[in-house]
Amino acid sequence: MLTPLKAALAETLPPTALYWLRSVKRAIMLQPPIPWPFAWPGDLTRTQSVAAEVEDDGRPIQDTAIERYKMRNLPSPDSFYGYQDILPLAAKEIAKALTLSVQYVNGSHVYGDIAEFGTMGGFSAKAIATSMVFDPQRQPLSKSASGENPFRILRLFDSFEGLPEITSPVDLGSPHVVSGAWAKGGCKVLAAPELRERIGKILPPHRFQLYEGWFADTVKTLPPETRFAMIHFDGDLYQSTMDALVPLFERGMISTGAMICFDDWNANRAIPTTGERQAWKELVETFNIDASNCGDYSVGGTRFIIHSYRGIPADPE
Repeated sequence: MLTPLKAALAETLPPTALYWLRSVKRAIMLQPPIPWPFAWPGDLTRTQSVAAEVEDDGRPIQDTAIERYKMRNLPSPDSFYGYQDILPLAAKEIAKALTLSVQYVNGSHVYGDIAEFGTMGGFSAKAIATSMVFDPQRQPLSKSASGENPFRILRLFDSFEGLPEITSPVDLGSPHVVSGAWAKGGCKVLAAPELRERIGKILPPHRFQLYEGWFADTVKTLPPETRFAMIHFDGDLYQSTMDALVPLFERGMISTGAMICFDDWNANRAIPTTGERQAWKELVETFNIDASNCGDYSVGGTRFIIHSYRGIPADPE
């Protein structure tokens, strides 16, 4: 039963203020955070996110999320999907960065779809997909590279065979390769059907696509009108980074204002001549890229916003 003070607060304060007040109290008492939406003033023992309630209803989460959004007026994707309750700190920060990146490209009207290179266990793909659930409510664009589909597509690239054979001198001399942490066939977790099933529980089939094979081959299959508003790169190696991003910049597929997230920026003891750091330096020089570094996230990642580069196309009308 609620105390008179709690009852009075519940009647006078808005839900967000109540959430903040209770969160501060629990932090002082070293108690775990409260999931949102929280059960005030009713059941104070609730721990599940809204998404957990609907995952088994047989429909993609997007359908039920939009339905709940209209019914409850949930303020954001992370209000719907309770990452804060189930993930360790590093994973929380990755999910947060990717969610904010999706919200940025929507809020800033950046043109194009969203790509992930390197899906491994599907965690970041699920985070991005969940962040895209509310696109039908928030995305201001009238169309995307997908033609008649009015909302962004999530394009997921992976060999599903693990890391490729490592031949580049840049990679062969890097600490992660020398130690054996990165090796041919490594980082293989989910098969393509497993990833497709997991993402299919979040987004309807027409909103995501898998590209099976090595980056250098699958990027070539993209139609020339393809544009990307956001790229999450988790291919680890210098060579994989170049295989994916060189053709995208060459073909003008990265939009003005696009966000590029590098998951392994600080790998290899953050040595500037290794991995994604070396690849990015060469890309900037080759394509005369003007970009803003938006800062590191979690333990290994960093993000850039692309302002211009040699061959950048004009945004479509």
